[in-house]
Amino acid sequence: MKSGVRAIMGIKIRADHLPFQMPPNSHAFSQEWRNLTFMHWKIDPIHLAPYIPEGLELDIYEGKAYVGVIPFEMKKVRPRFLPWLPGISNFPEFNIRTYVTKDGKGGVLFLTLDAYSRITCAYAPRAYGLPYRYSKCKFSAKDEIYSWESKRVSNGLSLCGEACAKGENMRAKKDSLEEFLFERYSLYTVKNGTLQITHTQHDPWVFQEGKVTVEDNSLTESYDLGIKDVLKPDMVHVSTGVYVHTWPMEVAERIRPGEQRDYLFLDGDCGLCHRLATFIDKRLGNNQRLGYRPILAEDAQRVIATLPENMKGADTVYLIRNGKPYIRSAAGIRGLLYMKWYYKMWYPFLWVIPLPVRDIGYRIIAKYRRKIFKEPKSCTFRID
Repeated sequence: MKSGVRAIMGIKIRADHLPFQMPPNSHAFSQEWRNLTFMHWKIDPIHLAPYIPEGLELDIYEGKAYVGVIPFEMKKVRPRFLPWLPGISNFPEFNIRTYVTKDGKGGVLFLTLDAYSRITCAYAPRAYGLPYRYSKCKFSAKDEIYSWESKRVSNGLSLCGEACAKGENMRAKKDSLEEFLFERYSLYTVKNGTLQITHTQHDPWVFQEGKVTVEDNSLTESYDLGIKDVLKPDMVHVSTGVYVHTWPMEVAERIRPGEQRDYLFLDGDCGLCHRLATFIDKRLGNNQRLGYRPILAEDAQRVIATLPENMKGADTVYLIRNGKPYIRSAAGIRGLLYMKWYYKMWYPFLWVIPLPVRDIGYRIIAKYRRKIFKEPKSCTFRID
């Protein structure tokens, strides 16, 4: 969706400014990012190299890399269609981030997200691989002055200071440094060894130049970033914030850049796999766009190589559905979800069978499949 406005629950978010499309499925969370101080340091890219996961490129502007330190308030964080909860949905957050790109899609990479929320700091690392750490935080936004203080519980690293605006409201100009720093609509992380991406949608940033006094910044100093003075950022901006939709994490490596279609990877020399692909393909439901690849195809192998270790070497069928990988029976029964309704209705009945039991049946069929089904002379299922 690159034009128009997305309206959910009465709140409109622009889409005409987005540099790439959001995923076709619905967003997972709504939230607000409020009362932000953007502090940025310009640094030599060599200092960030150790922090960049394999598969990502450090994004640079005119030969320089940038690190941002951003204290702000997370507000009204909630799953889609559920209400926000006082004491849970609102908390201060202090993050350190840099800027990366993959296949031309620029995004944010967090070195840390220190937050005053035990639930977030316990849940987000396990669910999304995000490096949240619990900190005792204070935050005040009063008389257009943002005051903030954080102290990480585990080791005492802290960030303390205050900021205020000193200029007029503005938006980033095309190809400007501000556009490079602010207009980012995805974030990358690594979970279980897999590079993943989350898409975020919000209106273009409205911000002001700012003035900051940093009293303590051992938080940033703890990272070897080559910053000469962690108390004096090279540039400061402040913003009242934005309303945000975020999508579920998905694998960042796809068949081709920007490809949103789901894919089924099967043995190209297996008679059963050919029958399965042909059976599904002839019975696809309306508006279902499922692609197929032989497992040994170069682009399929590139995707498989980025999956968790327990999936990489599995002798199995693979399904990449909404950016999530599935193997064995979990992949097989989800094939029903692409088919006409009278096939799809069987999915919940098969799903309630415990996964270990389903996988035993899958392994038995897989073991004897080549004895039962004749090997095809060439790969004949659809590849596009």
